[in-house]
Amino acid sequence: MSDVTAACRILCDPEVMKFSSGVKTPDDVKRWTENRIDEYSQLGFGIWAIVLKKTNRMIGYCGLSEFPDIEGQEEIEIGFRFEPCFWSQGYATEAAIAVRDYAFDMLSLTRIIALVDPGNTASIRVIEKIGMTYEKDVMLPDYDYPDRLYALHPQRGEQ
Repeated sequence: MSDVTAACRILCDPEVMKFSSGVKTPDDVKRWTENRIDEYSQLGFGIWAIVLKKTNRMIGYCGLSEFPDIEGQEEIEIGFRFEPCFWSQGYATEAAIAVRDYAFDMLSLTRIIALVDPGNTASIRVIEKIGMTYEKDVMLPDYDYPDRLYALHPQRGEQ
């Protein structure tokens, strides 16, 4: 719960949340953090804070989330968000590679996905850099247009 204030710098920022479900309030962020903690204890994986080593400042997050029903299929999604002043510096790609490798090497997952707004070209570049490919468009509940679903399976011989 000590990350709530830092998470507010991300989730309460209109620029960060442009391609999402909207800007969050501090109370929303507190509930979101509580839900991520609960999810981690139930599933054994979840969202990690990304912290700069030299300053110990949380600059974003990256991790795995469960989606129980994406067009009838349970999926595990990789997701990330960062403060805008840390965009385009390689942090998202570095974090996503680490989470991808953890998903396949430590959790033995056979597939991960990313759900991305079609206009979010920066996030699309990150997920393509880690090897994900476009699979299809999907409609999520309460959305009025589809997100793009990208997927990745571990390379043969790595399973």
